[in-house]
Amino acid sequence: MKKFMLTCVLLMALVLAACSGETAQSSDTDYPERPIEIIVPFAPGGSTDIGGRILEKYLPQYLPEAQFVIVNKPGGSGTIALSDLYASKPDGYTLALTTHRALALQPLYGTTKYNHESFLPIAKVFGNQQILVVKADAPWQTFEEWLAYVKENPNEFTFGVSGGIGSGSHLPMAELELQAGIKVKAVPFEGTPPAITAILGGHVQGAILQPSDAKPLIESGELRAIFNAGSVPVPYFPEIPLLIDKGFDIAYDSNTSLIAPADLPEGIRVKLQEALKKTMEDPEVIAEFEKASLQVQYGTAEEVQKELDAENEKAAVILKELELID
Repeated sequence: MKKFMLTCVLLMALVLAACSGETAQSSDTDYPERPIEIIVPFAPGGSTDIGGRILEKYLPQYLPEAQFVIVNKPGGSGTIALSDLYASKPDGYTLALTTHRALALQPLYGTTKYNHESFLPIAKVFGNQQILVVKADAPWQTFEEWLAYVKENPNEFTFGVSGGIGSGSHLPMAELELQAGIKVKAVPFEGTPPAITAILGGHVQGAILQPSDAKPLIESGELRAIFNAGSVPVPYFPEIPLLIDKGFDIAYDSNTSLIAPADLPEGIRVKLQEALKKTMEDPEVIAEFEKASLQVQYGTAEEVQKELDAENEKAAVILKELELID
């Protein structure tokens, strides 16, 4: 009798295990069954947010039954949003569209539970540069005139940065301070739109922005670009001088990728990667990104992680030079 009961228990266990496996497999197969949140670590209206809105519109065409919802969670130079992603369930219903800078740099301060290897990259979506802009009526017409002014007037020039001191948008200027022997004042904002409002209102004299965010105001004659801190020229503003062409070893690009919690099931990962690849190859989507002045730069998960590793290593060296970390 005992042997019979033990056999029944074992059979029941095998049946439950099989059912559990079928449920997990069904979960991957049926994904998605409810709206998917894409967390954006910055305020509405900036380039990351705009890119997210394009994905929100077109990704469902390549992931049937999907509905995406953009959730803006600015603050902490991206740490608030990425901390929420880190704490979320790895079920494919919470993702994040983030700059590599926010993910690779902020953990170096030792204040986050995650690091740049704590997430699963889905793919890189687009890239950008970083430029310094001033109001069009500012007295500096060229990089050389601006550089001469800040050398002669230490700590007089104020500029807005999207994020805190030591954030990705602050580092190019901070490194220029070291290499050029100048002193300027960074003013942090929680997103690009507030920084633009501040410069237009005369509350700061300049701002480090992605060129896509500044393009309409440069073209309208309200802002003027002083330098490009990226590694390559801005496609639609090739005349903005690169710092590397002015004799400074400074090159910061701003790449943006879709990421997920690390333990995302394989079936869901494959679905998201295939859908995103098809989305980024769609001519209509490419046209939307170009219209928004965002540079489509699709990259695989492996390529994203390599870029994150390189940015983390580079930022660690710079932050130590700036004495912002030990």
